[in-house]
Amino acid sequence: MVQPGINQRKNLARSLRRGGYSYSEIRKFVNVPKATLAFWTRDLKLSDEQVARLRKKQLESVKQGTKNRSEGVARTIQQIELSAIKNVGAISKRELWLMGILLYWRNRNKNDIHKGVSFSSGDPDLVRLFLKWLEEAGRIPKEEIALDLFLGRPKDKKEAITFWVKETGFPTANFTNFYYYKKPSKPILKIRVKASSMLARQLSGWIEAIKSLI
Repeated sequence: MVQPGINQRKNLARSLRRGGYSYSEIRKFVNVPKATLAFWTRDLKLSDEQVARLRKKQLESVKQGTKNRSEGVARTIQQIELSAIKNVGAISKRELWLMGILLYWRNRNKNDIHKGVSFSSGDPDLVRLFLKWLEEAGRIPKEEIALDLFLGRPKDKKEAITFWVKETGFPTANFTNFYYYKKPSKPILKIRVKASSMLARQLSGWIEAIKSLI
């Protein structure tokens, strides 16, 4: 196929520009660099209506580009997450045991040796993980676990109990103590294991063993 001559392409580009076409639209008909189009049409003046149309199309193009990039990032993140989930696979009993020790280590209180094991968090996922660890690794029955709530306001009590009963699977009878902050704050759940000073000593020993391997 014979390509139009330079003058023909220039004339077509100028004609399209007079019609209010953008450089991107013109390049669909005249395959030359944008800089060349700008040079060929530099003396042409567009009407206010044409300028408004071009600005509108530019804004739409920017919005669409932003949307496409956002969707692309979202797809990439989803693919990474799905791949990461597959990498984890099933959690062995030993892995769960170590996970629970590390979780407790980050949260432990020095008084636990005398008062027993406790764990506090406002994150339902971490709470469920530690409860799973107590049940499967520590073999602690539910009746040996007490739950305390730290709340911002007394009126939050009912809603907080309903939320944590659903998240933990524990009945309301296990919720024993309620404390209130001086200032409104996110509810925090504290897990207490009754008569667990021996478990606290075991945890302390396991933590020291991990330290020695680091």
